[in-house]
This record gives sequence, C-alpha cells and structure tokens, in this order.
Amino acid sequence: MNSQTAHKEQQLSQIIQLLSDGQCHSGQKLAEELEVSRAYVWKLIQQLQEYGLELESVSGKGYLWQSPSALLDSKKFIMALGALNISHEYDFLMDSTNQRLKEKFKDKHLVITEYQTAGRGRRGRNWQSPLATNLYFSYGWKTEQPVQQLGGLSLVVGISIVEALDIMGFEKLQLKWPNDVRVEQQKLAGILVELTGDAAGDLEVIIGIGLNVNMQSQQETIEQEWTSLANLSGRSIDRQAILVFVLKQLQINLKLFEQEGFAAFQQSWNQYDESFNKRVEVHQSNGVLHGTAKGVNKSGALLLEYNNEIKPIFAGEVSLKVEAS
Repeated sequence: MNSQTAHKEQQLSQIIQLLSDGQCHSGQKLAEELEVSRAYVWKLIQQLQEYGLELESVSGKGYLWQSPSALLDSKKFIMALGALNISHEYDFLMDSTNQRLKEKFKDKHLVITEYQTAGRGRRGRNWQSPLATNLYFSYGWKTEQPVQQLGGLSLVVGISIVEALDIMGFEKLQLKWPNDVRVEQQKLAGILVELTGDAAGDLEVIIGIGLNVNMQSQQETIEQEWTSLANLSGRSIDRQAILVFVLKQLQINLKLFEQEGFAAFQQSWNQYDESFNKRVEVHQSNGVLHGTAKGVNKSGALLLEYNNEIKPIFAGEVSLKVEAS
C-alpha cells in the first residue's frame, strides 16, 4: 500500500469515527477536523457511500450516519486474542482477507478488515461487504491431517459460529449444507475454506468468514435474502465481542476435529440442519437431483434419499435448495 492510499484510508476512518456518534456533522466541521476542503470531504463521503455506508445528507445540517457502528479497535480485543494465542493483522480496506492470508500464511493468525473490495464466497461468487458494519475475517490453521479427512471442515466452522452465537443468546439459528448459517431461510453468515500445501498432510487451511452483524436495509446487490444480528435483536451489536466468541469456539472445535474427525460433530450438525427431512434439490454440474435430505454422515457428506436409496453427496461444485412445500 502506498503512502497516498494509506493517507486516504486514514481520512475515511476519521470521518467514520466522527459520524459514529449518530449526530449530524456539517461539511465545514468535517473539513476543519480533517484539515481539507469541503469539496474533498464531499468526495470522501461519496466514497464511503459507494462502500455501502448508509450516510444521509440532511439539508442545512450536514451528514448523518443512519445506523452507526463503532470501528473495530484491535487494541480492545488484542488482550482476548493474546489469551487465545492468536496473532492478527488489521487493515481498514483489503481486497480479500482470504487472499491476504494466503499471500503470507501464519498458523493461528487472524486477518480482519472493515471492507473487502474483492470479497469472495463459495463457487467464486462475490461477497458483499458493506463498510464498518459486519465482520469479514480469515483465520489460519495448520494441520497434519490429510486432505481426505477434512471433508467436514466447513461444517465444523458453521457449527462453531452457531454455538458461539447461541451462547450469546441468539435464537432460531440453523445451518444450510455445506457452508451457510441461516435464520428462517435468510443468510446470516457464509464460510469459504481454502487449502494449500501437501495433500498428504502439513496443510495450510484458510478459514474465511463473513458474518452479518449490523447490516440493516436490504441491498439490491445481494442476490439472496439475508438477515443480521442487529435485525434479530433489534439493537446495534458489539462486533468485537462477536469476533472473540466465534474465534474461541472455533479454536475449541478445530482441536476436537483434529482429534476425532467430523464424527464428533455429526449430531450437532443434524440438530441445526434446516433441510433435515425436507424435500430438496441438489444442483450438480451434471444435473439436478430431487430427494429428501437425511442429515449428514460421519464425513460431513449430505445424505440424500433418492430413488429409494440413501446417496451421499460431497461438497464441491454443488448447491442445495429446499423445495417449496
């Protein structure tokens, strides 16, 4: 990152911090605080709006952040991360947290940002990342497990998110095979797991998580229905507390997964499985299967009752859809 880009990011961060009190701030006041012109402040406001920040221009008063959320402060959660033996890297903007971690992998390392310019979901889909609103982070995990024993890993990550949020009092949480956390068929979180290294062992695992925390209005650019923790609770949520709870549960479950495999989580998955015993469509590269979902097996494969037999479906270029009842 060059110095000019870093300086602009600092200015964007300053504006967000000033507007985070939920009050109107005039362009003149913002210009004085940043020691720039009002015209330049307007350009910065436009940039923030393009990043998805819900800023309103109030005639005669200035700019208002409709649903303010405090910026992540690594100084506040560094103690908790230290207790978990997690190192971290934070930048205001990134192309993708998974990509950043892939370029410079470290075990037990957290990469987190306020905004991703090129966030990705499963199957190469874009992940919408409104600024300073949700959680976008990646966690590095090094394992000696061979790749064939990691088939249920994304499911374990989903279980970890649900268990952490359940501890914090959130309800009606469900899991959609293989990598979504949902509430009443609305997406709350997505997971992207990527592997590099030796397939026989000594693998570098990058666990990417996007969790909707304080996003409020439905955005036209998002293709599927979604919800957020703020929508579920009716209040603004402390993103740092959510982050620490999720990381803590993830570490516990990764250790268990390495020791006992996905079999230790099969019952937990089936407890939260939104498609269990429902008619579903399984979209594969070679066509669509219609059947009844029967949970997952000890490897994390979806069990589909199809043509009077149970067929295991493995994650990959596959998508699952619950049929309308």
